[in-house]
Amino acid sequence: MSLCLGIMGVKLTGCQSPALPQLDFTGPTMGTYYAVTLIDPPESLDATVIQTAITTILQTVINEISTYEPNSELSRLNHNPSTDWLPISLQLYTILAEGQRLAAITDGAFDITIGPLVNLWGFGPDKQTRQIPNAEQIAFAKARVGWKKLTLQQSPPMVRKARPDVFIDLSALGEGVGADRLAEWFNQHGIQHYLIAVAGALRVRGHNAHGQPWRIAIEAPIANQRDVHRMIPMTNCAVATSGDYRNFFEQAGQHYSHEINPVTGQPVNRRLGSVTVIGDVGMTVDGWATALMVLGEQRGLAIAEAQKIAAYFIIRDEQNQLRGRATTAFNQRIAQ
Repeated sequence: MSLCLGIMGVKLTGCQSPALPQLDFTGPTMGTYYAVTLIDPPESLDATVIQTAITTILQTVINEISTYEPNSELSRLNHNPSTDWLPISLQLYTILAEGQRLAAITDGAFDITIGPLVNLWGFGPDKQTRQIPNAEQIAFAKARVGWKKLTLQQSPPMVRKARPDVFIDLSALGEGVGADRLAEWFNQHGIQHYLIAVAGALRVRGHNAHGQPWRIAIEAPIANQRDVHRMIPMTNCAVATSGDYRNFFEQAGQHYSHEINPVTGQPVNRRLGSVTVIGDVGMTVDGWATALMVLGEQRGLAIAEAQKIAAYFIIRDEQNQLRGRATTAFNQRIAQ
């Protein structure tokens, strides 16, 4: 089978007849879809066992952090009016802690309490009509937002909300978490070569069916198109892309992306089209891709350089032409 997938700003390619046995799995998850390719898996693992594992693992993530599932652990936390310490699972604590770490580094440009603003703009589980809120509505939602409104305790895992109506949204980390969990299971079961995509979050290990590094094509951030902007060979890493060109609405000729700036309460501007981040952990690169989109091409690039983040920014100029800017760590990573 061939592999030619376009997934949330990253395309995965290797469109030749495979030289080694290859198994492909696709399906819906987290309001989007996943795609998994395994090369020469152990004979002890048949396709049914692998498919069951994939489905179970991704459903477990949904049960932990989905804001669309009313009975998920996160939904129960969001709707709990208590401002006392609340016990949470270690799995949820780990994700919340990573979100808080990124928030501290980015001075709140990344904020897991952004849920009220996401809902206000019509991109959340409340299924509101996507329309431009007024200044009063934005101010009301912003009053509920702020990463310092959450306090975590590691042992035992607990969380405390500063106000009852804090609403946590882990969408910017969830796809990466799903990819990480699948990679962990594959590693534990002796699968040496795989490509995992949960929407825009990828994990790759080993090589493709021809013994070559996986080739990942970064998409051009153009709505309603699937054009390749740049190809990069990748192995043994996590990759995530965040952009403003897939999930958006337009009103009065203006473009409003699902990428919301928690400081301004407004969607990000259209100059920066997408950010692709490479690293070792899917959850982390997923979060960084969103954070850098919010920060923009100047502040984002400066922070990415300071933090040694392997990031690639695609920027639109005044004529709507695209140009790429890579951090030093990105150029070093793809040269390996």
